[in-house]
Amino acid sequence: MKQESVFSTRVYPVLFMVILTVVFISVVSGIYLTTKERVLLNESLFQKKAVLYAAGIDFPENQPQEVQSIYEDRVTEVDSEGGQPAYFKIQLPSGTTGYAVYVRGAGLWGEIVSIFGFQPDLKTFTGVEFVEQNETPGLGARITEQWYKEQFRGKSGPFELVEEGASEESNELDAITGATRTSEAVLKIANKAAETARDKVEKGGK
Repeated sequence: MKQESVFSTRVYPVLFMVILTVVFISVVSGIYLTTKERVLLNESLFQKKAVLYAAGIDFPENQPQEVQSIYEDRVTEVDSEGGQPAYFKIQLPSGTTGYAVYVRGAGLWGEIVSIFGFQPDLKTFTGVEFVEQNETPGLGARITEQWYKEQFRGKSGPFELVEEGASEESNELDAITGATRTSEAVLKIANKAAETARDKVEKGGK
């Protein structure tokens, strides 16, 4: 019976794994470096769209340069907190100056990050966009659906929840059927949004 050498039984497997690891790391690193700029641009564009949507400003969905132009004409980023603007100062469609802020809160499965837009009074919502969420698909994740987000426009809190499709008053928000926990989480976020906006804007100066 042929005896296997130390190289074939011990050295070769280790050497093979090292080479394989280096190859895969190189490939992944190469992909990251070649796509990094595009990823950052997409993230920036996503934020710009979210701010414009929350402010009630129309923009062409598939025209990045036009979105950039509208954003530069209407939005001023104020200060910076952890790489994000403290708040956004916005020329609203009405010609008045509105504001938008990031508002965060605990959801069912993780943090919900939203951008709320406000009229000059810092009480009345111009809209909201949810930029990060890990809620249940088909249930809590429906907070990203347009019908749900559109209900915030023109309303001011403090809010209370009503059954889906039943909101009539300016302080009522539709809950999502079958997603009570997520609905309550968004309610809490919405009810602290105005205070968050006032704190940030007054701290930064209008």
